[in-house]
This record gives sequence, C-alpha cells and structure tokens, in this order.
Amino acid sequence: MRIRSSWFGFVAVSLSCVVMACGNAKRLPAGKRLFIGSQTAIADKEVPKNVRKALAKDMLTVARPKPNTTLLGVRLKLTMYNMAGPPKRKRGIRQWVRRKVGEPPVMADDVSIENNKALMVNLLQNRGFFQASATGHLDTSHKKKAHAVYEVSSGPQYTIKSATFRKDTSRIMHDIADGFDKTLLIADAPYSLDLIKAERVRIDRDLKEKGYFYFRPDYIIVVADTSVGEHKVNLTVRVKRREVPDEASHVFTINDVYVFTNYKLSGKQQDSGIADNKQTDNYHIIDHKNSYNPRVFTDALIFEKGDRYSLDDQNASLSRLVNIGNFKFVKNRFEPVADSLLDVYYYLTPYPRKSLRFEAGALTQNDNRAGVKGSVSWRRRNAFRGAEELAFKVNGGVEMQYSGIVKQPNFYNVGTELSLSIPRFAMPFVRINTASRYLPHTTLNVKYNFESSAGLLRINSYSATYGYNWREGQHKEHDLRPLLFTYVKTDTLGNPGALKPMYGNLIFNGIILGSAYDFTYNTQSGPAGKNAFFFNGRIDVAGNILGLSEQANFDGNPRILFGSSYAQYILLQPDFRYYRQLSLSGMLAARIMAGIGIPYGNSATLPNIKQFWAGGNSDLRGFPSRLVGPGTFDMYDNSSTRKYIQTLGDMKLQMNLEYRQKIYQFLNAALFADAGNIWLYRDNADYPGGKLTSNFYRELAVDAGIGLRFDFKILLLRFDLGMPVRKPWLAENNRWVLQSIDFGDTNWRRTNLIFNIAIGYPF
Repeated sequence: MRIRSSWFGFVAVSLSCVVMACGNAKRLPAGKRLFIGSQTAIADKEVPKNVRKALAKDMLTVARPKPNTTLLGVRLKLTMYNMAGPPKRKRGIRQWVRRKVGEPPVMADDVSIENNKALMVNLLQNRGFFQASATGHLDTSHKKKAHAVYEVSSGPQYTIKSATFRKDTSRIMHDIADGFDKTLLIADAPYSLDLIKAERVRIDRDLKEKGYFYFRPDYIIVVADTSVGEHKVNLTVRVKRREVPDEASHVFTINDVYVFTNYKLSGKQQDSGIADNKQTDNYHIIDHKNSYNPRVFTDALIFEKGDRYSLDDQNASLSRLVNIGNFKFVKNRFEPVADSLLDVYYYLTPYPRKSLRFEAGALTQNDNRAGVKGSVSWRRRNAFRGAEELAFKVNGGVEMQYSGIVKQPNFYNVGTELSLSIPRFAMPFVRINTASRYLPHTTLNVKYNFESSAGLLRINSYSATYGYNWREGQHKEHDLRPLLFTYVKTDTLGNPGALKPMYGNLIFNGIILGSAYDFTYNTQSGPAGKNAFFFNGRIDVAGNILGLSEQANFDGNPRILFGSSYAQYILLQPDFRYYRQLSLSGMLAARIMAGIGIPYGNSATLPNIKQFWAGGNSDLRGFPSRLVGPGTFDMYDNSSTRKYIQTLGDMKLQMNLEYRQKIYQFLNAALFADAGNIWLYRDNADYPGGKLTSNFYRELAVDAGIGLRFDFKILLLRFDLGMPVRKPWLAENNRWVLQSIDFGDTNWRRTNLIFNIAIGYPF
C-alpha cells in the first residue's frame, strides 16, 4: 500500500509540474510569444550525411537567443520564475527565486533572423563552404509560441591543394622554413579557419623553442587562393614583416637567473638589487633567512645562464617549482638586459611552514553497514631545509551494521602514521636529476594500525615503506617501492552467538618483506578527446630471496624471520579502462581488471591484506560488499554452521560497463553492468568450489542496474541501484536468474536489490 501511495504522489507531483509548465505561455502579455528554439537543415546533398548532421547541430550553437532551458521537456526554471510572481520589494523570497532559481521568458521579439543567418553562413565559410547561403523565418503558427526555421545551402567544401611558405634570407624565415615539414596544412585536408589558427600556433611554438621570445602567432598570415578551381585552395603562409617588431626576430639567450624564496604579495616590485644575493651554480638565490638549501632550486630549475630561451624549459621550470610542494604561488618574469639577453626572475610565495588539519566523514557499504571516520594530521614543510614535508597523522573510525540478512560484527580501528616526502631521488652516494616537468619524490612511511571486530579478533599491524615516485611526461607515472615491510599480529577472541564466525581468511600472523612497482598510463590528463585510456599495472613480490635461500615450504619446512613466519608470493594486477565520448552529454566507460596472486614456498595462500574481494559499491554493485565467491562457494548455504565476515581470494577477474548521460547541469544518470569473481590458488576445505579451474568463465557473477550522480564539481555523490542477474553459487544450469526477477515481491526486493551510496565514480 505504501508503494502505491508513493507512486501516486510521485505521479501527482509530476502532473502538477507539467500543468504549471504548460501555463508558462499563457502568462505572457497579449500579442507576445514565447521563443522555444531554432531548427536548422542543410538542403543540398553535396556533403556526406554525417557531416550535414554535425553542421546543423553546430549552427544551432551560434543562433541567438537561446530558448529557456528545459529538464525532461519541462521549462522548470521558467515555471519557477512565473510561480514566484512579480516581487513587491527589492529584497525577499520572490526576488531571490526569480533571480537565482528562475529564468525570465525568452521572447520571440528578441530573435533576429538576419543576424542568425549571417552567423551561420560565417560558420560554414570558416569551414571551407565558401558558397554557403541561408534563408530563414519565424514560425508563428502557434498563438503563444514561436520557433525559428533556417534552411541552409552549404555548397561544396573546399580542400587544400597545396601549402607553401614564403621566405627570404633572414634567420627567422630560415627557422620557420626548417620546421614547415611539420605543417598542419596538408594536401586534401578540408579548409578550416581553426586549422589555420592551429598552424599559426604551431609555428609560434616552434620558434619559441628556437629562442624567439617575443614572437607571437598574430605575426603570421595565411593567404587563400580559390582561383585554382575544382573546389581547391592554395595556401601561402608568410610573416607580416611590416608589423613584426625588431625584437621578435631575435634569438634570446638566458643571462642571470634570480630566485626569491620568500616573495610577499604586496604589489611592490622586487629585484636583485634589494636583497642579499647568494650565487650558486649560475643561479642567484635571494633567501634572507637562509631557509632553503640552494640545491632545492638548482635541482628544480631547467634554465641556466647561457641557455637559449625555450618555452618548454620555461614551463618545465615553473611546473617543477610548483611540484616542490612548498610554495602556494609561483610566477616568473623576463627582462631584456642587452641585445638578445634575458634576465629571469622567479618569485616564490611559501605556504605556512606548519599546519594542522582535522577531517571527519561518514561511510556506507551496500550490505547495510555504515560508519564514521576522522583524522587529525600535522604537517611541517621544509622540515630539514631541503623542501621536505614531514607529516604525522592519527586516525580512527567505527563501522556498524544497522540491518540486513547477513549479520556482521562491528568494526573499530585506530592508527598513526609518520611520513616524509623529499622532492628528489634520495639515494646514498648518488645524485640523480631529471629534465621532466615533474619532480621525482622519495617517500618514507612508518605506520601502526589497530583493528578490532567486536568479540572476534584484534589485529595489530606495523609497516614501513621506502620508495620513489616520478612521472615520465604528462601521461606516464612510475611508483617504485624497493622496501615494503609489514608485521601483523592477530589475536582471536571469544565466539558469541550460536553460529561459529568464519574469520580464518582474515587472519595473517607474520612478516611481509618485499618490493612493489606500479606503472600508470592515463590520457585523461591531456586535452579532451573522443577516446581516453587508463592503465595501471602492478607487480608485488615478497620473501623471494629469503624463501629460495632457506628452501622454505609451508607444508613441510616453514621458515621463521625474527620469530615469525614470513610470506612468499608473486602478485600481478593489470587494470585497463576505456572511455568513449559518444556525444556532448553521453559517455561509455569500460573496465577490465585482473588479479593474479601466486603464493609459494613459505605461503599456502596470499596474506589477507594482499588478497582480492568481490562485491561492493565500486566493484560488483548488485551483490553485498566483499561476499561474492570464491568460485562457486555458497556463502548463503543454510546448512553451514559458520557465518562469514567477508570472503577473499588469491585471484580475481572483474569487468564493468557503464553508460553515463548528463541530464541537467549537475544531474547525471547511468546504466551499468558488472561481472566478476575471485578464486583461490589452492583448494581450501572451508571454501568448497573456490579453487581456480579452466571453467572459471562459467563462474562469473553478473549484475545490472541504474544510477544517479550529483556532480557538484568539487564533489560527486553517487547513488547506484543494482541487482544480480547471474549467481555463480547456484547449479550450473540455473545461474542466470533473469526469469526470477519480480519487482512486486517484497521478499525478492529485500534479498536482491542492492542500494549503493558512494563518492566519486566507480572507475
């Protein structure tokens, strides 16, 4: 009955909104019409259909004015504007609604057909349709509404026959000609004003790399000759010699480099003549308080005295100074001091040296668990005069289950962490520097964590990490941790309740001593395009030298280190993601991730902190968190005398597919499907059917669902509703459960619909 009432209320509210929206036009003054948009069509067939469709869409973007915005066909903002009514005071709720929430009606009287025709023809001509023409009229057949109709004749699109550069004997002309083999104006390419602008930028950037500091793209002109016939055009690229200032034709060299380490944003000019000047390695370091080791800046800066000016070196130097992490503002200035010489000034405004930060938050899991977490962190920048960052953090949290079929214990955790980040490769007796835009970082981390599952177990873990992080260009990142040390001590406690809790897969007592390496390739950080790729590959190894030297064997000859057993394994984890922009508002996202863990020697299985799990709000969204698998293992078997906190495996396969659609400003929708499972490397009597076999593809769990995302730019709040469509623990011929879907059955909904709340995209 509640469901019916809710649906009735929803339908009633929806109908009310539609009725109010329909009354928007009736509220207009007599004789006035609401402008509801424009229609465009290309009449001729001289260009392909897909090109005509794209042009018609682009022409709508230049038409003015824009009609009132709509949400699912309803002009909601205009409705709010009309509902508020004329304000009686300058301030008040009516005024606020009309100005901030609502939107005034766009009138048909504001439409200029002639101006829009000119804009559309201009757009076409800029894309090589030199014979374009347009007609248009305002359709006023409706009493209170009107829309604009445009019919465009594009004519043929002109293409480039040839592109040449006109040069003389000057050095700058010679340098432009040397790089003209990289021109964007290639034969048979469609003529485009945007392409010509891009070519001017390319020439300018090429000259900047050759030292022409004062050159600008505006000094280049491209002349088009359409008289060659056959809808072709010859392009001639030349320099506007009469408009180019003398300094723009000179190659500049770096003279002196000045670095101000404590620049105040006071607006007063600062230069090398008003401060102590410490010269080191061809740099002038102005550091009144002697706060920094000069090496910080000699390692970061690319420019040196005597170098030819380069735009890439300029940008790389600025980027590296920002990457140091000690300065909130970084800017530079160039000043000519003689013929073809530049002094460079870098002004650095530091962050406060010490800072204290408090964080608090809430979390949810899709198996009816919720919790709170918080942390206090202290940070000291430039801790040892080398721009190091020293941080100390204390954190804690609690997680409890408020409802659900599978009961879970309460979880508590508290921990501390001490970390040091050094903006360079810190190696004994070795000094390594790079010319990348991104400074490498050396990280040292020591951590302690205490976890407790109410009445079941306590876990004390100690860890230490030493490693390096560096970027190879814009898309590639490396993370090498040659030393990873973890010591875990687990205490099992009582056994409350009638069922025996199964937490054996959560317990690891001993030492993990190994190394790890991550490589990430991500094209999303570059210019937006139709296709984007993300790849992360990880290799994690532990105990190999120890195990091999001691001939360790978990079954007959387990070995001990510092009084505890140690883990021995190899773990590989590739993660590939693909993003395809289908339209301005629609995107397809896909992911495939595999985890391959091979325990051997001293280990029968991976340590639980290295194992994989399946199910959850960023994994298999139609299944409870961390309770899928391994293999065909049935966690829901009523004959079992055990209950499971979570299930883990040594291997994993996960696949996700998601269509994302923007609905309105910050509101997005999604359709998704997930598939995957985990498996064990060896048989385990506690998990029958859990070992990986050649039939693993028949043991995949599959789910599907819908979602809503509220994208507030700084925060994305995600709501996903998923349901299982394939359950691997059922008999092989009965694993697809589509036939049993029954949204009207309360019991089916309770046991199959999984509601996820999360922050950020799942992948």
